[in-house]
Amino acid sequence: MVLEVGPGPDGRRTVLRADGDRAHPANAGRLCAKGATSADLLAAPGRLTTAKVRRERDAAPSDLDVDAAITETARRLRSIVDTHGPDAVAVYVSGQLTLQAQYLATKLVKGFIGTNQIESNSRLCMASAASGYKLSLGADGPPGSYDDFDHADVFLVIGANMADCHPVLFLRLRDRLKAGAKLIVADPRRTATADRADLFLQLRPGTDLALLNGLLHLIVAGGHLDEEFVAAHTEGWEAMPAFLAGYPPERVAGITGIAEADLRRAAELIGTARTWMSCWTMGLNQSTHGTWNTNALINLHLATGAICRPGSGPFSLTGQPNAMGGREMGYLGSGLPGQRSVLVPQDRAFTETVWGLPAGTLRAEAGKGTVEMFSRMAQGRIKACWIICTNPVASVGNRRTVIEALEAAELVVVQDAFAETETTAYADIVLPAATWPETDGVMVSSERTLTRLASVADPPGQALPDWRLIARVAAEMGYGEAFTYADAAEVFAEIQRFANPQTGYDLRGVSYERLQGGPVQWPAAPGGDRRNPIRYLHDDGSGPRPRFPTAGGRAVFFARPHLDAAELPDEDYPFVLNTGRLPHQWHTMTKTGKVAKLNRLNPRPFVEINPADAQALAIAEGDRVEVASRRGRAVLPAVVTDRVMPGACFAPFHFNDLFGEYLSINAVTSDAVDPLSFQPELKVCAVTLARVPTPDVPGPRPAPVAAAEPRSGA
Repeated sequence: MVLEVGPGPDGRRTVLRADGDRAHPANAGRLCAKGATSADLLAAPGRLTTAKVRRERDAAPSDLDVDAAITETARRLRSIVDTHGPDAVAVYVSGQLTLQAQYLATKLVKGFIGTNQIESNSRLCMASAASGYKLSLGADGPPGSYDDFDHADVFLVIGANMADCHPVLFLRLRDRLKAGAKLIVADPRRTATADRADLFLQLRPGTDLALLNGLLHLIVAGGHLDEEFVAAHTEGWEAMPAFLAGYPPERVAGITGIAEADLRRAAELIGTARTWMSCWTMGLNQSTHGTWNTNALINLHLATGAICRPGSGPFSLTGQPNAMGGREMGYLGSGLPGQRSVLVPQDRAFTETVWGLPAGTLRAEAGKGTVEMFSRMAQGRIKACWIICTNPVASVGNRRTVIEALEAAELVVVQDAFAETETTAYADIVLPAATWPETDGVMVSSERTLTRLASVADPPGQALPDWRLIARVAAEMGYGEAFTYADAAEVFAEIQRFANPQTGYDLRGVSYERLQGGPVQWPAAPGGDRRNPIRYLHDDGSGPRPRFPTAGGRAVFFARPHLDAAELPDEDYPFVLNTGRLPHQWHTMTKTGKVAKLNRLNPRPFVEINPADAQALAIAEGDRVEVASRRGRAVLPAVVTDRVMPGACFAPFHFNDLFGEYLSINAVTSDAVDPLSFQPELKVCAVTLARVPTPDVPGPRPAPVAAAEPRSGA
């Protein structure tokens, strides 16, 4: 993005205009509405200009000098660690932070406080994809890149509404469609993406595994198995034929609701394609078997040999600007920087050496997930929580547990750029953070491209970059020797030391100085090119061939059976509620909700109801409808549309407490991240629908409609 900077009304350097950067490989100058209104956002009121502290839980917060707030935060965290042990402190971070901030948070929590209680909102979107990649391919992250969109002949978009949620990348896909490529979309809702599809597979919610297994059955039956690739580069195929025999088209049609003819056409398009890509996100990831969904999708690529070559491969879409970087920095589950794991002795030893820790310091167990962390807090087992750049009261599924956790904690620290969020309302200390044009740092896109953010605007008041706030708190907790950095470049130089020959993670050729000249895509060895679009290719003298970072160097097939959703409709709750995003709002609207132009485009929440259901319930367009689950309720205006199937409904999850009573729809819970220790997650839930004839009587605010707590499963 190219920013025009000048003096603002208060004299600070501020962003006056934002335009696309035509030279950037990710977007070639294209911007969505959210990016194009960046200047409006940065001029919006409500920024934190100083720290705030609340001496009593029922008292109003008062201003506090940021230096004093850092000292108090460090003192109170240190006291809790000394009194209750390291596991009494938890940190909850974000895929919106710079690489430097994510790295330092991981280093502080896992290396120096000595606990595994660090989680991220990335758990809520990308955990299952990360686990699936690790199991099937040996390491996290797509094997291909955005460049593949320019060469694919067929696209399978499943569980993703790219037109609304990844609009710039979808424009690139559409360019390829104009050149003759075909688009298959699988989704329970007829989205804006489905409107562009050559073939729309409207499947019942929670039946993705049956669909993917059924497609592979048909691909094999049609003679499209790439036997040479399977024999040379994979393992586990011997179990697949017998498994796939259980997914003939007639059974898959019965489970998914998709016509047999459409199943056959989809399999033929994929099986005969010269090149094909798959794109997916929350619709597959946020499921009680989200990791399995990723495995089953990768099975299709391995069976057709459509991987590790231009125009082909599985490509997970991330919803935050640096969720990929955070996974690389190890802030989830068993992670350590450089795609390492606390479960691997050599990885622990390497990290201890870089961090200057005595051998045996790092804990050898993984965290168990966001929901488990907040549950432990609600039980009093975690005494302090430091929340950085995210809004869990509005975004974590079944948020009643989150609220109980923050109320039970002895200390809640929230670090944010904006003063008024659902989560800052529960904070004892609020630290003021700079936004991305006000800080120096690096972010990594979904395709592994690193971009430097140069500080071009002045943060308001005493606001500081997130990485610097983390480093200063760590230093005042007593870890000064390990957290004294002159600038963001020095932090990045330390990150470069975490090159990993096992997974191919390599930033050694991405110096901070080089990033000043433009983005670089890893793996980037010294002296390499700026663009490195394909991973897992090794040249043994006979040309580049795939070699995956698994124990045997081969990608792995997994037989993943269809399972029913964790929560199915019944007589008491007969409808399925699905959630998702709108094109012009983002997450919990902490930022986009302050932009008038965006609010005019997506002004209010709603619930979509199929016409047949609306008629049966005497619901008309615009009627107020109560949507109630076993855990809460929302009251939303009705949109009567055949975009949703009979028996299903859809509501966006952006609108929360700050926008009015009974509007909250908790999106999801997701806790899969490590193939050895993952918990399932949930996206849809069973609800009732009822027309509300009169306004609600004012009273205590109930819990929002929320997905169920994750339950144990395969």
